[in-house]
Amino acid sequence: MIVPKERAEEIRQKLVDDGVMLEHTKVRREGDLVYFPVKRQVHIEGCAMGSGEFEIIRRKSYDDALRERGIHIDSISLDLIGDIAVIRLQEESCAKEVAQAIMETNPHVRTVCLDRGVEDDFRVRKVEVVAGERNTETIHREHGIRMKVDVARVYFSPRLSSERMRVAKKIEHNATVIDMFAGVAPFCLYIAKFSHPKKIYAIDKNPHAVRYARENVLMNKKEDIIEVIEGDARDVMGRLPQADHIIMNLPHQSHEYLPHALQKGKHIHYYEIMEKERIEERVRQIVKESAQEGYSVNAGEVRVIGSYSPSKVKVAMDLEVKHF
Repeated sequence: MIVPKERAEEIRQKLVDDGVMLEHTKVRREGDLVYFPVKRQVHIEGCAMGSGEFEIIRRKSYDDALRERGIHIDSISLDLIGDIAVIRLQEESCAKEVAQAIMETNPHVRTVCLDRGVEDDFRVRKVEVVAGERNTETIHREHGIRMKVDVARVYFSPRLSSERMRVAKKIEHNATVIDMFAGVAPFCLYIAKFSHPKKIYAIDKNPHAVRYARENVLMNKKEDIIEVIEGDARDVMGRLPQADHIIMNLPHQSHEYLPHALQKGKHIHYYEIMEKERIEERVRQIVKESAQEGYSVNAGEVRVIGSYSPSKVKVAMDLEVKHF
């Protein structure tokens, strides 16, 4: 993208926020123009698209930094949430060395947290700060959406970015949407930004998630579309209108809530952890159990969207619901 130099910082920030800036590539400057490397066509008034060559910036990885310290670790899981890195390790004795290597090779990371697993009814990570600032709150950006998150108080996964976009693209114009386990409202914000829904109801029983969801709705100026509701979805669903789409992203417990969703939704975006060798069997079981509740369910797209353990995976299903 070719940009006048007086607007360079403004446009750079927009490209970063929208997730279209090409990473690890050097920006070019020629006279009064600045050339930003981008991933796809972008339309910004007063700027133009062009083509050219850009220098690739080779950055040292945290693996390189660990090797320099004589440390080799077989399995490291890393999530970047805003300027916080969340790591999971099999060998936790090396956590501080790994954290220092991450901060050394990622200048934008200010805090590294060790993830000790998900706990309590709210499915929140138990985290320990092992390097950097003690503050676990950050602002995470995806596709031009800003979300305030505290990784120690609410559950959030940056790995679901493409899944959130996939679901958002399935929402029809003027649709009513219910997110039964909304968290800080990432699915809701994607739908509000990239679809044209009539109304979105974001439910969560974690009071911290509800507070952040409300902040995020205001920060992204979607308060006219998204209503955040604190409570257990089983108690809340009865007072909400019928929905065109229902999102059920609570993969360990979604099956407990499915009867409530069947009563309210035409399309259910359903997530569950299941044995990877028994996915088809589990889909048939869900269809059978729904029929026993009086609903005809067609399992359309069924996708594995992540691994959970050597034998289990996280599965996304798009269920179409009809009354008998």
